[in-house]
Amino acid sequence: MLLSKKSKISLLTILVIAIVGFLAYRLIDNDRYDVLSQDEINKYTQKKLDSTMSLLSTENITSKSNPHAIMLYKRNNRIGTYTIIKNNNSIEGQKGMEVPIDKQLPIQVTGALSGTPFLGIYITNQKLIKEGNIIEMEFDDNSKIHQTIKSNKKGYILSKKVVPENTKDSVQVSIIDHNNNVLYAEEY
Repeated sequence: MLLSKKSKISLLTILVIAIVGFLAYRLIDNDRYDVLSQDEINKYTQKKLDSTMSLLSTENITSKSNPHAIMLYKRNNRIGTYTIIKNNNSIEGQKGMEVPIDKQLPIQVTGALSGTPFLGIYITNQKLIKEGNIIEMEFDDNSKIHQTIKSNKKGYILSKKVVPENTKDSVQVSIIDHNNNVLYAEEY
């Protein structure tokens, strides 16, 4: 079966329109989130820090489904977070909750339990800093995330690194000494 010249032109026109439409969709409507390099995180945090802020910790979440980084900072008598993403080669940050530091509390916590859960933790109690070995976050599915407490370091970020199937309104935070004794435990 031979196509007429008019039919060939119509098919070619439809094909060109389909290709142009597909390319326009890919260029305009497609967000592409990429893993941040340590250099990109450093540049962003330096850009955000001012004379009233100090960087406490950063965490690079390199999951393929939700790559981002978290920055924990101290500003005067408050702690807060930024979530940093790289979308189509543009680096953006979203400020999280900033909370006042109450030195009567052993630790201060900020973060989010929805999405990819994380906590920014600021230890105010010197005994916990000196005697603590591990800071740990436990979820309702009994999975745990922990970091080693470093001498004189007060700020930590604990992150699940993936979006859990079931989220909970709270997590257990513990500080454990070198003998596996719990020095501090609280649900947040």
